Amino acid sequence: MHSKDINIKILNGLSIILIVLSTGLLGFSASSMGQYIDPVAEAARSEKASFLMKASLGNALSSGRIGKTRFHDSKAMQVYYDTRGSQPFWMGDRRSYSHAEKFLEVLETSWTHGLNPYNYHIEKIRDQIENPNMLKKAELELLLTDAFIRYARDLSGIRVNPKSIKLDPDDWRAPMQSYDILGFLSDRNRFDKALKAIEPKSTTYKKLQKELIRLSEQDVEVYEQHLPIIFGGLMKPGWGHKAIPKLRARMGLPQPERNKGKYDDALAAAVMKFQRANELEPDGIIGDKTLQLLNRTKNDKMLQLVANMERLRWVEEQKPDRFIVVNIPSATLWALDQGRVKLEMPVIVGSPWRRTRTFKTEVRGVRLNPKWTIPPTVKKFDILPKVQENSNYLSDKGIELFRGYGRNAITLDPASIDWNNVSTKELHGIRMVQTPGEHNPLGRVRILMPNDYNMYLHDTNHPEYFDKPERAVSSGCIRMKYPEKVASFVMGREQGWNQNYMDEVFETNKETDHKVAERMPVYVLYYTAWIGDKGQVVYGTDVYNYDNKLIDLLADIDGFHIPVHYNGESGRVASSL
Repeated sequence: MHSKDINIKILNGLSIILIVLSTGLLGFSASSMGQYIDPVAEAARSEKASFLMKASLGNALSSGRIGKTRFHDSKAMQVYYDTRGSQPFWMGDRRSYSHAEKFLEVLETSWTHGLNPYNYHIEKIRDQIENPNMLKKAELELLLTDAFIRYARDLSGIRVNPKSIKLDPDDWRAPMQSYDILGFLSDRNRFDKALKAIEPKSTTYKKLQKELIRLSEQDVEVYEQHLPIIFGGLMKPGWGHKAIPKLRARMGLPQPERNKGKYDDALAAAVMKFQRANELEPDGIIGDKTLQLLNRTKNDKMLQLVANMERLRWVEEQKPDRFIVVNIPSATLWALDQGRVKLEMPVIVGSPWRRTRTFKTEVRGVRLNPKWTIPPTVKKFDILPKVQENSNYLSDKGIELFRGYGRNAITLDPASIDWNNVSTKELHGIRMVQTPGEHNPLGRVRILMPNDYNMYLHDTNHPEYFDKPERAVSSGCIRMKYPEKVASFVMGREQGWNQNYMDEVFETNKETDHKVAERMPVYVLYYTAWIGDKGQVVYGTDVYNYDNKLIDLLADIDGFHIPVHYNGESGRVASSL
């Protein structure tokens, strides 16, 4: 018989003794019952219990599981306990045992982050805490440690495969490594700080979390029984439709005795108030955005919050002093300096058919009087049909044709090309470059921000688009309403840069680049919920239908579980919704 087998037999015998002679490891001892404790015997029992704990930890870690429950990272856990000399963190004494109880409470409320508490072994942990068993102390220790790793990872970075939603993994926070996470469990006296350290801290995140809790406790609105409202197109004040009574019920207005199907002034006023509260153009016209928000249920809002808290965890919370943020659904740009918003302005973003990508890059400088190298999609679907209709279109718009680059570039004559029979391959080989000027859609300013998607911030020669309520109309790039202000923000710390200088360069109509010494990040993000001017949570529209896809992906990973209140009855929003 091997010595290892003998040790295991001895341990099995010791375990029975230890159940009877339990020490203070479970939070009570013989002394608490007024009995005398022999110090020598107590020390022996403690040593035997420690020996049993070490052996149990070692066996479980070497197998990488407890029963059918596999550890997320058994190798990291093995290293962690080796460095501790196999001493437990959670089961060491009464104080550390209280950490286990507190952490269970944290896990049970992990749904407030849009997470699934049942992914963290809460049922097994709760059962073993409420029904302590000396033989299962090592099991409870390891379940808690594995739960801590899983919980910290879920809170610290992107949980879904970035490529499944067309994101570059390098742009977003990856979850913390297990070894770094376990570093938080080095000091029992700092456990409360460890819990706070792994939780998101941004003001927006905290407000969305608070809103999720509020909604879970709120009854379903009476008007939800009248949803959805469907018009099949625009609805303007003064018009009539059979769905108007539903709209009136949605807005909480009484039904009139006559003309129940007419969109009257009282109803229009209520809709405009609703639009204003949701940061939409308060014109009373019900288009896709307004209708999407009107049809939103309590469940829809909670799932929307879950999706946006997930996205907020993808971006590092520690940012440099100066940076720029663009939010696609709200079509808004912010420039921040020292935590303060220096600029806020509307922008125009890509249409649902030519979407602006979500990415992170950095500003390298500013280009004044930019030329425009026309991208392939615009060249094929916009320019080519117009050239086929009008042979002078290219010259009228100042578009020059080239084949090749640099010194080897060859200038092409538009008349030499059979535009009606040009193949996609031939068209791809023709470089179209539009000269600076009023005809150029880039306007007079382009922010230099290299990225793989050929998308950037720029001016526009169609400022009238900013007056429209729907601003998702570009071919993918981001058009700024006040481009010169953004240029001054970017170049503000460079000597000699001012409005007079920009005006002088504009007069030359010559493309001019200015590199910036201090680069700053640009975040192009997709948040369908944000904080409004009055501190309220604003539910925006999901212009690219990204929320639903993200929710489906999260449900496939480990789901989520939100306890909710439904008009006097309890329930939950499960991953199947």
